[in-house]
Amino acid sequence: MDVDEQVIPAWRLSEGELLGGLLAAEKVLRRQYGRILELVAETEKRGAATAQGYAGTVSLLMMALHLTRGEAKARVAQAITPMPLVDEALRAGELGVAQVTQIQKVLAQAPDTLPEAERLTTENTLVELARQANAVAVEKLGQQILGHWDVEKAPPKDGERRAGPYREFHGRYRRDGQYMFTGQLDAESAAELEGVMHPLAKPDSADTDGTRDPRSTAQRQGDALAEIISRTARADDLPTTGGERAIVTVTVSLADLEQRAETAMLNASGYTSISQLRRWCCEAKVLPAVLGTQGEVLDLGRSARLANAAQRRALAIRDRGCVRPGCTRGPKWCQVHHVISWLYNGPSDLDNMILVCAKHHRELHHTGWTVRIRHGTPEFIPPEWLDPEQRPIRNTAHHPASRRGPGVPSQRHASRERIPSV
Repeated sequence: MDVDEQVIPAWRLSEGELLGGLLAAEKVLRRQYGRILELVAETEKRGAATAQGYAGTVSLLMMALHLTRGEAKARVAQAITPMPLVDEALRAGELGVAQVTQIQKVLAQAPDTLPEAERLTTENTLVELARQANAVAVEKLGQQILGHWDVEKAPPKDGERRAGPYREFHGRYRRDGQYMFTGQLDAESAAELEGVMHPLAKPDSADTDGTRDPRSTAQRQGDALAEIISRTARADDLPTTGGERAIVTVTVSLADLEQRAETAMLNASGYTSISQLRRWCCEAKVLPAVLGTQGEVLDLGRSARLANAAQRRALAIRDRGCVRPGCTRGPKWCQVHHVISWLYNGPSDLDNMILVCAKHHRELHHTGWTVRIRHGTPEFIPPEWLDPEQRPIRNTAHHPASRRGPGVPSQRHASRERIPSV
């Protein structure tokens, strides 16, 4: 692609220039992906990710490039799998990401006893097809090759064996709020589940009119699972996450609280402090989180060595979950982190504590990321290798623009600020 094609808007190009530019741009994209894999391979070889405090290259790619775990693992797998013909085709801009993915999946399952010459021939066959067809065709050919190798009947490699029972659970929410899930259990766990579910999934007795239970077997089992979940949630020995069981916190502004307290008590204007008003409400079986006009927490108890239950509720109200930019984890799955460490005389006050999930808590302790609280809002500061200007960024996942209060600056404004050298 020449300079003119880069600067001329697409709508001004002739049809020939438009299609030629499209093909040229795709070649550039494919060559750059080959360069990415080369850089990932060298990162893995040097152990650069662990030197920066990450568990491995996959974790670094997830954090630095905002990739999903699947995307990051795929790039690392493609980077470290010997594929000389694929590398050559990428440098020529002849293969796309999806085609490379399918070729790598096949070569990664090659038997250890496969001669190198046959492996190279297989790679050449897949690359030649990928030059002419899309990833679906490459996948189909790959399945035929795996069948020829009889991969499914081959004993698992040592690295693929897993000690103990194997269990999986995959879940996601639909747009209508329904929760869809799939998974598998080992035989012992499955027997326990069946033993608990069977009595709960029995059809209800016919009513006085003789009408039988209208639910299907699947619906009865679904209701039984919901009952199991409900009973487990009420169990006395249910483990807690983030230090506290599930709790409902109602937030109300100070002005509204004053008005409602006065209405309920006939005359509440005689209180002398927020703490006194709070005590009055506590005696009325209400535990308020008193908020100011901008939503800041004004009074939720005294600080201590560790965050107490009241402070956790306050942090849940303020942070609404993990404050690491890009994270959507809710308060239930978070831990409390001191911005200034307790070991360095950091107080356990609300303006020195944030909520972070376990993964990003480890990131703060072991990588170059740091955090501060500015105007009541946590801001993360990336390491210099990731952003030489170290511009602070905020999590907007819990505070969309449509719900952002007037006192919360936008991400765009927050990101312009430069952290002074210390």
